[in-house]
Amino acid sequence: MPIAALISLGIIFLLAFRVMDDLRELRSAKSDTVQWTLSQVEIEYLDFSLSLREAMESDAPDLASLRRDFDVFFSRHDIVANGLVFEDARLQENFSAAEKSIEAFLQKSAPLIDADDATLGASLDQLYADTVEIRPVVRGLYVSGLSHFADASDQLRAHLSSTLLELSAVTGILLLSMGALVMYTRAADANSRQRGHDLARANAHMETILSTSLDGVIVSDHSGLILDYNSAAETIFGFSTEEAIGSSIGDLIVPPELRDAHNAGMKRMQETGQKKLVGKGRIRIESLRKDGSRFPVELALQSGHGPDGDILIAFLRDISAQVESEEELTEARDQALAGEKAKAEFLTVMSHEIRTPLSGLLGNLSLMENTSMSGEQKQFANNMTISGRQLLKHVNSILDIARFESGRLPIQEETFHLGEFFQEIVDSQSGGAEQHGTAMSWTWMGAPLTWVKNDKGHLEQILLNLVGNAVKFTDNGRVDIELEQIGHRGASPMLEIRVIDTGRGIAEADLERIFEEFETTNRAGGDTGSTGLGLAIARRLATQMGGEIGVESTLGEGSVFWLRLPMPEGHEPKEVASDIDETVAAPLHLLLVEDNEMNAFVVEKMLRAEGHSVVLATDGFEAIDWAEKADFDGILMDINMPKLDGLEATKRIRANVRRARKTPIFAFSANVLPEDTKRFRDSGMDGFIGKPVQIEELRAALSAIGATPERVSETKPEETMETSEAKAMFGDKYDTFLTRFVSEGDALAAWLNTPPLEDEELRQRCHKIASTAGLFGAVPYQNALQHAETLVKTGEEVPAAAITDILDTWERAKTGLAAA
Repeated sequence: MPIAALISLGIIFLLAFRVMDDLRELRSAKSDTVQWTLSQVEIEYLDFSLSLREAMESDAPDLASLRRDFDVFFSRHDIVANGLVFEDARLQENFSAAEKSIEAFLQKSAPLIDADDATLGASLDQLYADTVEIRPVVRGLYVSGLSHFADASDQLRAHLSSTLLELSAVTGILLLSMGALVMYTRAADANSRQRGHDLARANAHMETILSTSLDGVIVSDHSGLILDYNSAAETIFGFSTEEAIGSSIGDLIVPPELRDAHNAGMKRMQETGQKKLVGKGRIRIESLRKDGSRFPVELALQSGHGPDGDILIAFLRDISAQVESEEELTEARDQALAGEKAKAEFLTVMSHEIRTPLSGLLGNLSLMENTSMSGEQKQFANNMTISGRQLLKHVNSILDIARFESGRLPIQEETFHLGEFFQEIVDSQSGGAEQHGTAMSWTWMGAPLTWVKNDKGHLEQILLNLVGNAVKFTDNGRVDIELEQIGHRGASPMLEIRVIDTGRGIAEADLERIFEEFETTNRAGGDTGSTGLGLAIARRLATQMGGEIGVESTLGEGSVFWLRLPMPEGHEPKEVASDIDETVAAPLHLLLVEDNEMNAFVVEKMLRAEGHSVVLATDGFEAIDWAEKADFDGILMDINMPKLDGLEATKRIRANVRRARKTPIFAFSANVLPEDTKRFRDSGMDGFIGKPVQIEELRAALSAIGATPERVSETKPEETMETSEAKAMFGDKYDTFLTRFVSEGDALAAWLNTPPLEDEELRQRCHKIASTAGLFGAVPYQNALQHAETLVKTGEEVPAAAITDILDTWERAKTGLAAA
């Protein structure tokens, strides 16, 4: 390649020099011819002028010579006037004017020259005068012609020089291109050599990879004959490379019953080119070892092109251990599912078997409260009621944990007033706080929130646990609840709630442990009687609501439990006017289906005490018989009964008893898990009443069947106060505390009648007496006090009607307490 480039370079230079020589010769020849012609015009003019003068001076002029010199001059001018060489010169103004003047002279003189000798001889003087006159013109023609052709020569030389420069540039570009081509050729040659080296190295690497791969790699041609077979395949299948190469892959490793399908697939691929499994990922098949044993493998097929045509590459992996592990995992999963099922069944049984006797226990205690008993007996009954409710609380806590684990404790949002909500929390714990000599309060730190939208039930459960614990472990101290907005999460304000107590505190080692299930701490002494589930449930509820909970504490100084939650703002609901303060179920004719004699006795007593008539059935068949022969306003249906359970009885009543198809049927069961209540409704029931029976829940269910406003006026709660709880709590000191309560109420009434009233003092006075009012059953009076306190806390003006309500309810409360 370098030699060829040098030869080409020599040829280019040789041609360039030759062209330059030729152009130089051509340019020189043309210039000489033009100059000679122009000079001849002037010479011939001078010859004619000289002949003319001699003729004038001679006595015998030589007119023939004169005519010859004129003709020569004429012909020389004709060359200039018509020759192609002078075509560009004739375009010049000076040259053209001179040529035309000479032309005019010649045309004027030609007739005289062509005349006879006498005429010519007589015209010599005139002819000579005209000849002398055009002499400067002839000279001008010569000068302007030479000037023009000199300029043309210069332009031609410049053009030739430019052409030569261009030729040189082209030659230079050609040389550079040839140089680049040489460099590219050298680089391509080097790359080719490097690719060859890389290919050889890649082949070596591929050989190494194939030989060390844990997957078996078998390469076959389009007919299924093995071309390559790596060492992993030797290990997996037991055939050596020598045994495998050249053998049919189907005969070697495919089980006999699968070979027909394998051969059919190979034939289809040969005939149609269809590669059904190629590039489809890994598939699981059964394969064959040399010893005849079968084992599972994962197969992946790819295709390629070899020197002799298409090839198939099979990647095979022994998955015997994986399959064995999967079977073990499946078995473990089945066992875990069986365990979960057993756990669910246990919770269902526990719910029913524990709650059912609890229902009888608490129901009978509730009935006992309405009988005449001594003070000591009432104290014992109250203690048993408290213990029973505590046991029920523990059972419900365990069921809450089960709901969490099953993911069936949904968030139920509702709009509520946050200030009123916290006032209710504080009021509900005020009694316990007073027993411990502890003061309670709640307050906003910074801007308050009013109406919010969240799960009120979950929030209440968390706070009752936190505040209840703070009260329980604080003696003669303070429990304060602080609320503060600490930013936003999206569009929702983040609310931090801090429950601060001055109680016994918690050891640092126990700070995280107390949030674990079934973990308790006595907080520096004392038996709490706790299951250790309250804080665990509180943390789970907080997490489910999108928040978090934590604690900071110093042993012996107190604790701060904090709760951070997103608290979306809500809108105040529209008030619905009602003329009824309380809805009481009208007398109903009810069918009670219950196989447990104790529960049946308790519920029947409760229902009859509410003014209802009751028919009792002890199993599902009796329930169907009664539904067929009598009309009922409602049916309370136990679920777990002998002979025919409540669900099947409900289905049969709905399907076959026309008169009872639309009769409200309430599930009456100790099974309170969410999936159970859903199952009850799916069977055709209208609602659910849990065991142990709570009179409030029973009333709420029956109020859905029918209510009458007339019964509201029959009994005024203010005039028949429920004081049994207060009497049981205060014992023989009941009268002392009652007198103090009446005195405080009268003092508040007297202060309210002496305006103006200062808001903060009003709040403190109302707060101080509200919880005591609740203990003595003065609920309307308590509500009026709390309403005024909430108005002050939220910054609203306390209207005169609120003060009047406090005074009126206090007078009715005193009347009721006197009659109790």
